[in-house]
Amino acid sequence: MKKMFFLIVCILTINISCQKKNEVSNTSKSTIDTLYEPQKSLYFDNDNIKDEVKVQAKKTDDLSSFILSLQLSSLNKIIEIPVFNNSILYNNIESDYFLGDPISKDKIIELRIDYADQITKPNISGEKKNLIEKIKFRFNPKNRKIQVIGYDLSYSKDNRTKYIKSFNFITGKYYSSGYFNNEKKDTSGWASELQNIYTENWNRDFLNKLMLYGDEVE
Repeated sequence: MKKMFFLIVCILTINISCQKKNEVSNTSKSTIDTLYEPQKSLYFDNDNIKDEVKVQAKKTDDLSSFILSLQLSSLNKIIEIPVFNNSILYNNIESDYFLGDPISKDKIIELRIDYADQITKPNISGEKKNLIEKIKFRFNPKNRKIQVIGYDLSYSKDNRTKYIKSFNFITGKYYSSGYFNNEKKDTSGWASELQNIYTENWNRDFLNKLMLYGDEVE
């Protein structure tokens, strides 16, 4: 009788141990799956076949560098769009930048870029803080190219003023506003060079031009 009881206890102990091992294994697998971010599937190029989009980090020795990778079914190829680090344009010194997951809505992809704040130097004012960019892309089925259709920029200065710039590259219109102690100052306008912007035009020279628009609110 004692032998039978001992045998039953041993079987139960082994069974419980195996269950715990399986639970640990499943938990580890779940954690790995959660940490792994696969590319997103979405409809982007108007052929009713899902496309793949993801942000990829590029290897560099110093600061981060990213590209937006689009695998388009209608073109049967992968298009890589550089995501520029524009911190040097706004603060005359480079800082690191961070990207969120691409947001897709109505076949438009929006990319948000956040920049690390620069350290304020004594006796030097004007550093732009809380610098955020948002870029919007869409596929043009007529010429089968990717358009940059919108660009938003927001930042603060001197810990008390906030600035917002918004560009519509379909209409060619821009809007700029500044908030000074709860008082708002804004301006807007239009320029032909702000229309029909494609990824091949989205470069440093063009971004340098954008800096000149709406600066009067500062």
